Amino acid sequence: MAAPSPLAQHSQRPNLLAPLWHTIILILFVLATAYFQSRNHIENHKITQRVVLYAFMICFEWILFAYVWFLGVRPTGRRLSEVIGGRWVSARDVWRDMGAALVFWLIVAAFLLLAGLALGPSSEMNKVVQVIMPRSPIEMVVRVLLSISAGFCEEFVFRGYLQTQFLAFTGSDAAAIAAQALIFGVAHLYQGVKGLLIVTVYGALFGILAVVRKNLRLGMIQHPLQDSSAGIGVSLAAKHLPKPLSFF
Repeated sequence: MAAPSPLAQHSQRPNLLAPLWHTIILILFVLATAYFQSRNHIENHKITQRVVLYAFMICFEWILFAYVWFLGVRPTGRRLSEVIGGRWVSARDVWRDMGAALVFWLIVAAFLLLAGLALGPSSEMNKVVQVIMPRSPIEMVVRVLLSISAGFCEEFVFRGYLQTQFLAFTGSDAAAIAAQALIFGVAHLYQGVKGLLIVTVYGALFGILAVVRKNLRLGMIQHPLQDSSAGIGVSLAAKHLPKPLSFF
């Protein structure tokens, strides 16, 4: 008898990690923030202090995490390790996840490349990238810190919390992955509609990874590696390759 797909519908829905009102407030906050950012058009601002911008973004990531953890999950009596999916018990586990993260990195890069080619060039994404990419060594260091914060906080909030909540609502992994990925994509609406679609694919891939691996550890390793390498890689490319340069 064939083993069931990890995305197959569950016969029994898991318990909610937090009350329904808590999830609704989080979704409304993410949507409102996305709308404000899309209307504000960061690419039209002349930003010279990217370290300050990165620091603000780091604070925003941890505010989301704090809301989910301190006001939602923790009051229900759950532990952080329960949401993340346990802990490493040996060095072998660490190295195995590191190797798997590198393989997944290649898979994500391939999917994002295909999505970018299918959707075509995006002037909005290019403008945003040009504005926020690091240009100095100190900016690169803070950008890496931002990537680490995003890797932990976004995986916890979207793949750990929201995906579990949607799974409890629907009883379907596929529906839960799609819902959290869409909200994750909308949170990046400031990158334009094409950027939203690409980030939605990105979020779906991490959602699938969380289901297959049954934890967030691999995503929390790969996510910051992906973001850091992309940010620094784009900066180096812009510095050493001919201009004008288009990244998407």
